[in-house]
Amino acid sequence: MTSVAIRVPEGVDIEFAKRLAKLVERRLAELTELNRLLMDSELTDEDIEAISGEIGKRRRAFFEKAHSD
Repeated sequence: MTSVAIRVPEGVDIEFAKRLAKLVERRLAELTELNRLLMDSELTDEDIEAISGEIGKRRRAFFEKAHSD
């Protein structure tokens, strides 16, 4: 396993630094899991762009409808 060191500038609250370290640790774990899940994917960059575009359109439509009242 690789380790990551984060230097905290002097004057930063130690509890804040600890919370930040935990946040970074959780985010790296999420990215590791995502990488594992997508490792064998056969999607191309073009496929991903098309899917992302469709999700964006549907999300915009949902929020526009929800806030049109």
